[in-house]
Amino acid sequence: MNNQFKLITLLILGFSTIVSAQNSTPDFSFSLGKTNYFMLLTKGNAKSKNDTVFYNLYRMGKTQRIAKEIKHVVNRTSGDTVKSGSYETKDHQIFFYLKEKSKPTILRLYTQNEKGLLSLKTGISNFVAPQLPAPFGPVLAYDNSGHPEKVDVMAEFPGGINKVREFIAKNLRYPEEAQENEVEATARVKFVVEKDGSVTNIQLEKKLGYGFDEEVMRIFKRMPKWKPALLKGHPVRSQFAMPISFRTH
Repeated sequence: MNNQFKLITLLILGFSTIVSAQNSTPDFSFSLGKTNYFMLLTKGNAKSKNDTVFYNLYRMGKTQRIAKEIKHVVNRTSGDTVKSGSYETKDHQIFFYLKEKSKPTILRLYTQNEKGLLSLKTGISNFVAPQLPAPFGPVLAYDNSGHPEKVDVMAEFPGGINKVREFIAKNLRYPEEAQENEVEATARVKFVVEKDGSVTNIQLEKKLGYGFDEEVMRIFKRMPKWKPALLKGHPVRSQFAMPISFRTH
């Protein structure tokens, strides 16, 4: 009798989930090719010390959930965000990002095949920055000996080095070609912060291929303006170098 009761309970719970997915108003909806998808937001265990909200991904017209990904995890006591997730769509792909303090961003990529089915790949989008990203000296300011002078105040990304980490981790996409070939790489990027704070003259020390070069250029071209370096109280152009690591594990 107990086993029968458990079976009936599971059937009821499963049916309730299906009805809920069919009748709920989608929190998000989008299309990949000719296929429409929607997402419902659900909460985790109400008795847990953390408040967790999930993305639940469905194909329109289907009752079976395709994916369950974290939207955010917040400590109920302190109000601090433990984990923060987001997603975006592009062509025939859905990217889910999961950020956790002091850890690399986890990337989960769902790719739609010719039959419209989604396959999953998991990787890590890991941005590694030097502790003190020092400028090589302002490009247009020289001392009497003809050598570049050191700036008095370094250029700074809005909010500091942690914010530039967040910006890159949030926007970086692991190139599909690199994922398919299971290739890892570290791109070393040089760039100039202009007097108005804009980022220009973006260069890679060497070409990496597999889509890495294009992805790095895309990220740096999207950067907001920095606070420019200062020399004797005046804004000057300055050079920076940063490594960005792509890891698949």
